[in-house]
Amino acid sequence: MKFATSILTLTLAYSAFAEPIPNQKRSLADYQNVFNGISAQVGVVSGNVASYVAGTIAGTVVQDSSNDLVDIINTGATNVAGFAALGTLDALSLVGPIQTLTADVSDLIDAVIGAEPNFDADGLSADVLASLQGQRAGAEALRDAITPKVPAAVQEIAADLAEGIVTEIDRGIVAYSD
Repeated sequence: MKFATSILTLTLAYSAFAEPIPNQKRSLADYQNVFNGISAQVGVVSGNVASYVAGTIAGTVVQDSSNDLVDIINTGATNVAGFAALGTLDALSLVGPIQTLTADVSDLIDAVIGAEPNFDADGLSADVLASLQGQRAGAEALRDAITPKVPAAVQEIAADLAEGIVTEIDRGIVAYSD
């Protein structure tokens, strides 16, 4: 009997460790935090672009904060891919944060386009273009991660909203590709 109990205990212990530990987050707040975190870093980059144009910080500070933005977007895309799917009401609750992020990105791209003469003069335009391309790749990954996480009935809406971020970044890429 002791032997059977030991085998059962070992079998249960093994199966507990053999099964992957679920790491999916199920909260709408987790999704919102991803978008809010990206928006916050977009704000940092925007502020740094303004300070750079004003001559109070170096262009490398803008580049560093922009690299951080790329990392935050990529981390967000990875995190969203691991989240559980949302219901329709929760999915619709993401409309506001995505629209806010799109507006923030639009403002940032306007500032980056306006600062092009400064970046050109300092020989940083190629770096800005590379950063924008990294942001675009991350935004595409985020769009591709969020779309299947919402119900089929609203996937097209989610994809269109997230595509707005990519479209804004594309404006910057076009400006720096000339």
